[in-house]
Amino acid sequence: MQLVSLKGVFLLLVMAILAGCQSLSGHSVQVPVADGSYQLQHSWPEKPVQLWQKVEWQKGQQQRTFMVSAVFDNERLLLVALSPLGHELFRSEITQANGLSFKGSEAFDDARLALQVWADLQMALWPLDFVNSNLDGMSLQTTQTKRELWHNGQLLWSAANDDASLQRVIQNKSMGYQLVITTLEYELLETDDSNTE
Repeated sequence: MQLVSLKGVFLLLVMAILAGCQSLSGHSVQVPVADGSYQLQHSWPEKPVQLWQKVEWQKGQQQRTFMVSAVFDNERLLLVALSPLGHELFRSEITQANGLSFKGSEAFDDARLALQVWADLQMALWPLDFVNSNLDGMSLQTTQTKRELWHNGQLLWSAANDDASLQRVIQNKSMGYQLVITTLEYELLETDDSNTE
């Protein structure tokens, strides 16, 4: 029963995503944002990291919680979403060679969800200059604790940090949902440079 309700919630989210996403293969994947778009990045521009996060999704009165395991490095980006009981909901990877790949469970079988999750994460976590160089038709503005995306005088998207609680609150006003992301583990990964012979 819970699986059916989860499917319904995320199908609503997916249906809300604007049509016109580019092909998931190839080097360039665009996610619509207002009258423009955001080009997803295929690499993490900083030291490689692995994250374990709790994600609380809310749209109106609907609310769901899932866990995310992510690996970001300069060759690939990997995101695995799990139910609170540890069942894999979807797995998505972005590489320069293959673009975006996606594999979802029966309840999460539409790759457009992964596109939106990737866009939210990149707009919130990537360095601001990287994000803005890949936004078409608008740019993120920043304060000490928040990033905001405005278009025609309307706030479309924001991400606020609370460093004390390791929480990030993403408000995607154009899609009508909020994400509260709590980082439970953050680990810098060793690079292969130390293993050269």
